[in-house]
Amino acid sequence: MDSALVQLSFALPSSEDPLCAALAHTMEYEQLHFAANEQKRVVFCCVLPDDAHEGDVISISATRPDARESAYFTAHTLTQHDLEQHVIMLTLENVTHSGEFVLQLMLHGLHATLKDSAQFDVSIAASTSPELLTSEQAKNQGLRHYISNIGASFLAFF
Repeated sequence: MDSALVQLSFALPSSEDPLCAALAHTMEYEQLHFAANEQKRVVFCCVLPDDAHEGDVISISATRPDARESAYFTAHTLTQHDLEQHVIMLTLENVTHSGEFVLQLMLHGLHATLKDSAQFDVSIAASTSPELLTSEQAKNQGLRHYISNIGASFLAFF
């Protein structure tokens, strides 16, 4: 299953733009939903802010609301080509746990100073691999077989 590509941006809604001002209250509470693909990856399309420079580091981290460290993290050092494109793709790898996360998009400049950041409430669905389902089905089948054998032995005893 492939998930739709979502574009993330550091930009806040503008109060001067009537459409952004009208949608600001819904955007604040909106939760984003992502699903990992078959390779256990979630890909984000990130719009670079105007103050991004070559050598800056852009990163994404996904942290459970009750955790101290991120469950998933990726970072990329910006190149001149990235700045010309004004958009980069960031990928969270090995997404194996589903749940609610706080997603932080950060841009660090020279000497690791924080230049921009944005935070999103997200729900991530991990990829279900076919071999995992097969082993789970085998466990269920084995348990049913074991219980039916116990039941048959119990009835044969009487």
